[in-house]
Amino acid sequence: MNPVPTVTATPTSQTICSGTATSIALSSTTVGATFNWTVSQSGVTGASNGSGSLIAQTLTATGASAGTVTYTIVPSFGGCNGTPINVVVTVNPLPNVTATPNAQTLCSGSATSIALSSTTVGTTYSWTVSQSGVTGASAGSGSSITQTLTATGATAGTVTYSITPSFAGCAGTPINVVITVNPRPVATATPASQTFCTGGTTGISLSSNVSGTTYSWTVVQSGVTGASAGSGSSITQTLNTTGASAGTAVYTITPTANGCTGNPISVTITVNPLDNASFTYGSSTYCQTGTNPTPTITGLAGGTFTSSPAGLNITPGTGLINLGASALGTYTVTYTTTGACPNTSSVNITVTSAPTATFSYAGPYCQGGSPSPTPTFGPG
Repeated sequence: MNPVPTVTATPTSQTICSGTATSIALSSTTVGATFNWTVSQSGVTGASNGSGSLIAQTLTATGASAGTVTYTIVPSFGGCNGTPINVVVTVNPLPNVTATPNAQTLCSGSATSIALSSTTVGTTYSWTVSQSGVTGASAGSGSSITQTLTATGATAGTVTYSITPSFAGCAGTPINVVITVNPRPVATATPASQTFCTGGTTGISLSSNVSGTTYSWTVVQSGVTGASAGSGSSITQTLNTTGASAGTAVYTITPTANGCTGNPISVTITVNPLDNASFTYGSSTYCQTGTNPTPTITGLAGGTFTSSPAGLNITPGTGLINLGASALGTYTVTYTTTGACPNTSSVNITVTSAPTATFSYAGPYCQGGSPSPTPTFGPG
């Protein structure tokens, strides 16, 4: 009489990841027993009926959740079948991962915003990083990637996040998300400030450390007209003062490159008024000898008198003219100021000779005598 064999499965159940093989060893207390099995699978492919002392089959989950295979194993010896046992193998899927967005471009100093999801509920995520020309990225885990990244140079840098999804100990296929980090441009104004006279034109050249930078500006002006907001690579505007004192125009310039704005810079333009001065004399015609009127000077003192042609003896500071040694003729006398914004004013001076008086008579004359010829005086 043959014994009825038993069967022992090691392990008695198993959980594996999709795409891996079972490893179930079958044994019996009855030496020489053989084993046959049938399968029932749900959400799994790869299981099949068979026989032997080891169940080693590669199983694949077909959905986003775990599937199962039930192996029903029957021991046999000498034509006698023992009691069947069941071994259940749970096959966990390899989770996928979706990154939203799957790539991102941002400005230096901004934070990433990458949401991670999977069709397999309960999936967790971890990532490693590779960065070039960027700081701030680090390996981590979670359902989103939120890290502040900074470009280290004048060209765009990149960060590559390699994200691995995991579910129940099963790692899915990693995906890469590339973040492009554009630098924020730094603007330079040449010159950084400027001072000129009313009616002058600004000459501010704008440049940046980032190629392709564009510039726009706003302006606040005080005591000045002619300044206006604008854009371009240079500021060229004609400015005039509105009063007797200096005015200013302050340009606030913002650089932009690849959609990223840099820190604004300010350029102050100081516009000085002209140092207006004028002078007058009591008359524009003077005698070569005698006393002439003292000139009246208005405006800034300390200018310089000149004459054209040269020859007038002009006292510096007062403009008093000594005509005694001057040649006859008409002179242009110019007064030039020497302040921040020099200016000139002029007047024509005519130098004439003094008339010479003459007279004649046919004398002598007798007191009480008959009338004699009338004397003649000249000129006049």
